[in-house]
Amino acid sequence: MSLMAHGTIPCGSPKSRLMECNAHTSTLGGSMTSPLGSLLTDGVCTFNAATINHFMLCAYVILKSGDIVAIEKLLNLKGHNALYPCRSCNICGLHNVTGRGKFYYAALGTPNLEHQEHPSMDPRDLPLHTHEEFLTAIADLKSTATKGRNKQIAKLSGIRGQPAMDRVSSINYANSIPWEWMHLFLENVIPTLVNLWTGNFKGKDTGAENYEFTPHIWEKIGEETVDAVKDIPAAFVQVLGNIALDRSSFIAESWGFWFVYLAPILLRNKFQGPKYYDHMVSLVRLMKLMVKFQLQADEIDETEEGLIQWVEFYYYQYDEARLPACTLPIHGLLHVAANIRFCGPVWTSWTFAME
Repeated sequence: MSLMAHGTIPCGSPKSRLMECNAHTSTLGGSMTSPLGSLLTDGVCTFNAATINHFMLCAYVILKSGDIVAIEKLLNLKGHNALYPCRSCNICGLHNVTGRGKFYYAALGTPNLEHQEHPSMDPRDLPLHTHEEFLTAIADLKSTATKGRNKQIAKLSGIRGQPAMDRVSSINYANSIPWEWMHLFLENVIPTLVNLWTGNFKGKDTGAENYEFTPHIWEKIGEETVDAVKDIPAAFVQVLGNIALDRSSFIAESWGFWFVYLAPILLRNKFQGPKYYDHMVSLVRLMKLMVKFQLQADEIDETEEGLIQWVEFYYYQYDEARLPACTLPIHGLLHVAANIRFCGPVWTSWTFAME
């Protein structure tokens, strides 16, 4: 397997970064006018020094990988705040009607309120996207005669237009772009959990639960984090700072080591209820299972059911005001097992090489 970098998203304002990202993906994939595009679609005449012959060198893209925003731009989706935010299924987003919230969240369960009309979703039977659905929506967008109709199609499909790499027929838009493990778990889900546990998640309290650490407990965990790694060789993990004081130096590797190897020990008997610790440890167990070099069918099934149960127990509480807890990365966990079945173990598509 070869890793081919298409480019980097430049610095600057968010709008300028996204515009330039779109320009990169359109040039490399959409119009296919670049040398890379020619290589992908038609092949290039190449000399084989061993046989003294020329041959057509072709590259077939079977997987695409990147963080959530990068993939949204690659597929030309409306994105994680849209009515239909998920690239893998047709879950309909919910927003805080009472609080006049503008953003949609991918909550499985609908708040028990009369004005929340969308039905709850069964995580074991989600309405999955298909490649044909993408193609149909793209064709409809191309054929529409008015901007109003175009916006309506985009809103109801979550698709804004023709994706980059549209001439690469080996890509299945619904299945060839897995939820990338490093960004999903280590840079989204785990930091979100820490923010919830420390009372730093979007100004939300614990609601009807009691999962926050008291300040002195979290300070102690930070001190113990520093002590726990000071004698571990750098080949295993970089130096970890006091997680209670400053997390700015934590990269994906740091989060992974802390959560998988330290947290089960450091956080034992620190929560105000054992169910919160058990919930955390269940995710640790599943993460260890997922990073195996080879996975059997029953292990993938175990991963799928385990992640479903983990998401169902998550801190949302079916409270409309707590919808922001239902981030798209939390929902993305429900699609990881299906990605493994189609694309292979998570190491085939993770992006540690770019960290």
